[in-house]
Amino acid sequence: MTNPDQGQDVRHSNRLEGSVVAITGAGSGNGRASALRTGREGASLFISDINAELLEDTLGDLKSEGIDAAGGIFDAANIDDAPRFIAAIKDAYGRIDVLVNNAGAVRVEPFPNVSEENWDWTMNLNLKGAFFLMQEAAKPMMEQRSGNIVNIASIAGTFGGPTSSPPYAAAKAGLVNLTTVAAASLAQYGVRVNAIAPGIINTPFHAPVDLAIGQKQLGLKPGEHIHTRVSQIPLGRLGEPEDVAATVAFLASEDASHISGETITVAGAMRSL
Repeated sequence: MTNPDQGQDVRHSNRLEGSVVAITGAGSGNGRASALRTGREGASLFISDINAELLEDTLGDLKSEGIDAAGGIFDAANIDDAPRFIAAIKDAYGRIDVLVNNAGAVRVEPFPNVSEENWDWTMNLNLKGAFFLMQEAAKPMMEQRSGNIVNIASIAGTFGGPTSSPPYAAAKAGLVNLTTVAAASLAQYGVRVNAIAPGIINTPFHAPVDLAIGQKQLGLKPGEHIHTRVSQIPLGRLGEPEDVAATVAFLASEDASHISGETITVAGAMRSL
């Protein structure tokens, strides 16, 4: 598989040419890969992250490939940032065609020890914040009578298991359900809404899991834990951010014009976390 960080100008198609794609949490992992992939398919990008350094790195890489890109620091967990984020996109490009609701994170605590603070933090970022971003993005899309929302959920929200973080699994399950509700509500305006449920993807997202379980519980070296789980994946390899990005690009394009209200699992046939 091509590594998007090799500096190559890899153009897949022009199927997103003329589209304005907004991606949250684009500083690393799935968000970064999705920005590169959709940009290479012709989209103009507006990206956000709460980490200024990572955001600038992604913007620099997009622009080095000749991709039209802008962005800003926005907190996906802060609902006051949602209208500011959408307003900034409209100021930059005059419209928004695709929102990739990607920002998310997990704090690992075993079921009996989950704190209210962890629950609220997880819900604010992974569910509440995601909903209000959907709501704000839907407003101009309804006026345009066109648009597309792609929510990045998780296999934990569809096939959660004993290693899933309870609040994270609950938040992502809620996001999957919100996807179906929003798709039904917005269909009359020509707006599609879908979700992607990644499995074990080789991204920095797994750092808290690696520390809490891999290093502290199992005594593994940093970074080892994720690779010990390959045996649980029937296709025999970890997912890569580019696997998720390819699915984002498909759902964002007219190739998926009759798909809405669906959740696509990208997990190598793995059924639970």
